[in-house]
Amino acid sequence: MTALPLPSDLIRRAQAADPQALATIYEHFAPRVYRYAYGYVNDYDLASDIQSEVFLRMLESIGNYEDRGWSISSWIYRITQARTMDTLRSKQRYGCAKLDEENVLIDGPEILMGTAFENKALRRAVQRLCAPQRRVILLRHVYGLSIEETARQMGRSIGSVKATHHRAIVRLNALMRTELEE
Repeated sequence: MTALPLPSDLIRRAQAADPQALATIYEHFAPRVYRYAYGYVNDYDLASDIQSEVFLRMLESIGNYEDRGWSISSWIYRITQARTMDTLRSKQRYGCAKLDEENVLIDGPEILMGTAFENKALRRAVQRLCAPQRRVILLRHVYGLSIEETARQMGRSIGSVKATHHRAIVRLNALMRTELEE
């Protein structure tokens, strides 16, 4: 699943506060924003709050959005990343009760995994990856960014991101085997 660039006329309409254009952008990105946030915070309600904050921030600043060679998905991702990191810092500062996990990665690669047991094992395995590997997996497979967009977001070279992605997949494979054996 790759993030398709949205037509520039849709973005211009959204900047003019066209409700249909804003709804289209929301429908396109909301599941990805939620899955990305959940991948970090591991809490349904908190991920939903982040999702709401991201789109509120998007609505407040869409008029200032300029296409400078970055797709709108990259712009929304940056907002998502900032809101998620702010939430994690706040969570560390004030603490937060952790809720029980269920299937949350809707419409992602985990559907191919089959059962809820395997989905839970996949989430645990992703959480056990080192931060750069987890971020590459989330950006590529949850948020749907290309290798180039992922490299830009992480401030790394394309080769570095490819290598990190490969190591993450190999590590996930080993972790999944361990998780499924337990």
